[in-house]
Amino acid sequence: MKKLVQANMIALLVLGMASAQTRSDACHVYVVDVALGKKAFEEFRETGNSEADAKALAVGQTIFPEFHPVIGEEQLTTKAYPFPGSALVITASVYYTDESMASAEGSDSMLVGIVISPKAQKDAMSAENNAVSEVTNNDHLDTVRAKRYVRVNRRLYLVGIECRCKKRTE
Repeated sequence: MKKLVQANMIALLVLGMASAQTRSDACHVYVVDVALGKKAFEEFRETGNSEADAKALAVGQTIFPEFHPVIGEEQLTTKAYPFPGSALVITASVYYTDESMASAEGSDSMLVGIVISPKAQKDAMSAENNAVSEVTNNDHLDTVRAKRYVRVNRRLYLVGIECRCKKRTE
């Protein structure tokens, strides 16, 4: 009987720890043709808000599928995507650490980075001509973004990574 009670207590502790604090970050990469985006926005402002205008605003933008980086100490998640209409590759990375930036809220931080290059990179944080953002990783973290402008085939594009950091649940 004593062993059964101990086994039940251990099971409850394990279940309690598993559900204690979880978080799922959802990230996506996007590309916007600046000239087409500006034109669509100007038309949208002139005509108001309708279903046709919403479709017009989507012209010239590509939003890649959402991904969920692995959350944990010294965890790096990297994704690569083809740059629309070119032979270039977009490399996006998310990295969690406690050794890079200390703040009043603790030493945990999250880095997001993006780079556009002829081939996929090992990670976007250490590549040349990248964009990186680092934020304190705590219960107040909501959204983080890194973006940069790049000229491809004589057109200007805005390329970025954005992560929504959902509230931790207890």
